[in-house]
Amino acid sequence: MRLNQEIIAKYLNNECSEGEQMLVEAWYKSFENNPDGISDLSEDEYSELYYRVRKNIDHKINPIKLYTPPRWVWYAASMAAIVLIVFGLSFYWNPDSVENLAKIKSDIPLSDWAKYENSSAKILKVSLPDGSSVWLHPKTQLSYNQSDRVYRQVNLKGEAFFDVKRDEGRPFLIYSGKMTTKVLGTSFNVKAYPETEKFEVSVVTGKVSVTNESEKEVFVTPKQQVVLENKSDVLTINELPKDKTFYWELASLNFDNTSMQSVVDNIEQNFNVNIHLNPALRNCRLSGNFDQEHLSTILEIICRSIDAEYEIKGNEIYLKGNGCEQ
Repeated sequence: MRLNQEIIAKYLNNECSEGEQMLVEAWYKSFENNPDGISDLSEDEYSELYYRVRKNIDHKINPIKLYTPPRWVWYAASMAAIVLIVFGLSFYWNPDSVENLAKIKSDIPLSDWAKYENSSAKILKVSLPDGSSVWLHPKTQLSYNQSDRVYRQVNLKGEAFFDVKRDEGRPFLIYSGKMTTKVLGTSFNVKAYPETEKFEVSVVTGKVSVTNESEKEVFVTPKQQVVLENKSDVLTINELPKDKTFYWELASLNFDNTSMQSVVDNIEQNFNVNIHLNPALRNCRLSGNFDQEHLSTILEIICRSIDAEYEIKGNEIYLKGNGCEQ
């Protein structure tokens, strides 16, 4: 969804949807304690821009409506148009664009976004400023709005597992193309690579809200997965097998001087993944207990134990190394 003058006008006329209202108010909050982008203009330049902005707003808004908006809305609308005039920039609420991953150009600091990118072939864990944890899959980009005090907003391109710290006063919103995921505090996996035809949200704990571009909302609970068809904008909820653990879930594994081939077989069965084991590693043996751990944590510990490395390529996992002394 794009934040534009039409949505602002609908907000001023009290005609906007709940989603549009959330969009305008969240955007306005991003101005707090941040530079306004026009402080360096002279008084003459500012006066002329202000006159043009107000003239444009007066022309856009229906004068017969009796709704009187708060003063900040006029300020926000004026700021939006001024930024458009000065910098020739459209403010998009559209995570599809690589350039607008943080929704703003770097030369207009409307808000403070923390950016994360996993360019490795492993799953990387990052800790967000609100205390939530995220496991980023390869080729995944994520940005987090640090300045918004109303919502915890995230842009996601790729795949990530979220363990969101509960905060009932600040909903956690994830924007992935046409899909918006909303939670208060729960754990779930989001798969949303821009080039794919389907996006997926799979829930491990708690309750998750997922909304499409048409603003249809569905709720997903543990062992359920919602799929968004990008072309048709259709949301479908699927029941996941309750007797299976998937790679985004937690599992407990125990090994006692176990061969690496048996270790790999065990991991494949428990997490429903495909692992390619370098033949040189088959003579390695492993002992250890894993209690409710993520797949990435188990792989990291195994690799450190046998001096190996793992890589993820698409849906396949590769274990590489020189092997162990017999």
